[in-house]
Amino acid sequence: TISPRELYQWLDDVEDLEQYSPGGYHPVHIDDVLNGRYCIVHKLGFGSYSTVWLARDQQQNRFVAMKFTIASASAESPETRILHHINASGHQHPGRKFIATLLDDFELEGPNGRHRCLVMEVVGPSVGKVRYETPGNTLPMSIARKVALQSAQGLAFLHSSGVVHGDFHPNNILLEIPDFHSWPVEKIYEHLGKPRKQTVKRTDGNPVTPSAPTYVVKPLHPLLLARRLLDSDYCSIKITDFGESFLATDTDKRFLNTPIAFAAPETIFRDSISPKVDIWALACLIYEVLGNHALLESFFKDPDEIITEMVRTFGKLPDRWWKQWEERDTFFEEDGTFKTDSGYMSGKPRTMDLKERLGDIRRDDEKGQEELRGDLEALELVLEKMLRYEPEQRISVEEVVSLLPF
Repeated sequence: TISPRELYQWLDDVEDLEQYSPGGYHPVHIDDVLNGRYCIVHKLGFGSYSTVWLARDQQQNRFVAMKFTIASASAESPETRILHHINASGHQHPGRKFIATLLDDFELEGPNGRHRCLVMEVVGPSVGKVRYETPGNTLPMSIARKVALQSAQGLAFLHSSGVVHGDFHPNNILLEIPDFHSWPVEKIYEHLGKPRKQTVKRTDGNPVTPSAPTYVVKPLHPLLLARRLLDSDYCSIKITDFGESFLATDTDKRFLNTPIAFAAPETIFRDSISPKVDIWALACLIYEVLGNHALLESFFKDPDEIITEMVRTFGKLPDRWWKQWEERDTFFEEDGTFKTDSGYMSGKPRTMDLKERLGDIRRDDEKGQEELRGDLEALELVLEKMLRYEPEQRISVEEVVSLLPF
């Protein structure tokens, strides 16, 4: 007998076809019209809990991103609650325009159950991905400065609305594509390629049931738009992905899945967390978008390596974290100085303070490097106030916006 894991023939670069079953994905096809208004145009991506599609909203005459959640996870998620909270907040705030907005939210009955469908503003590729497509992995200086400032302004709106993002890093900052909504569908296909369809086939040779689509679509490659973005001076960001977000009033929160290079020390040590985790992450983001590498680097995404880099730069951790860090005596004496025999960074300076790290920001273009040199003093001033160990000693995001030199 065939096990349930082998119902469909395997296909690369698409979602797990076995999840087209009760409780799983909703089958979607190009040109499907949902809720009487959203016409599916292309596929943007997929995850283990959802597929995401580019659609044309025929009522508003614009493109949208549609996220279809698997039926077993379609009860209102914390992310949906946060998005509705954001929608009801601070319409006059200047940073609001830098948040990817929830446009619609409905439930859909399909062959695999009831699915929640979120309709979001559609945006281009992430700052993180675009940076890796550029010469020397650096954004043009004019765009890098705008990304840094707009990220701070968008975060100021979130904090003024009582929302902590919790997962603030370059892959969750997306770049808008100028004039995208005025494009006809043919132009989308011209720039992004037509949907690449692969027929779904069962391993037992029987016809595919309505639980599965007749074909699956490989996600488009948004980096095809990166060049278009970088060739213009236009830059407008959208902060996205509120899966780790929580309300500032939720004081019991202790755990976040923030990437380790952007995680504040209280996140790493599972201490109580507050809006100040976003301030630490924003400082790391500003550093990274201006140059070509992370502020605190770890090749293997190893927490001990990141903590070591923190101590190298900012000195000994507060006692409650220092005593909790089991690896501390591998590298450090009890007073926070490096052990001479630790073998760590041998032959290099033992410490590297913030000023030195800022001097280490590298750009691929001499003009950009020169412009950056003019900003370093002001950047050191603001980043030092953002990267303090004790959360309550870090400045607010409004202060960050007022102190940034761009």
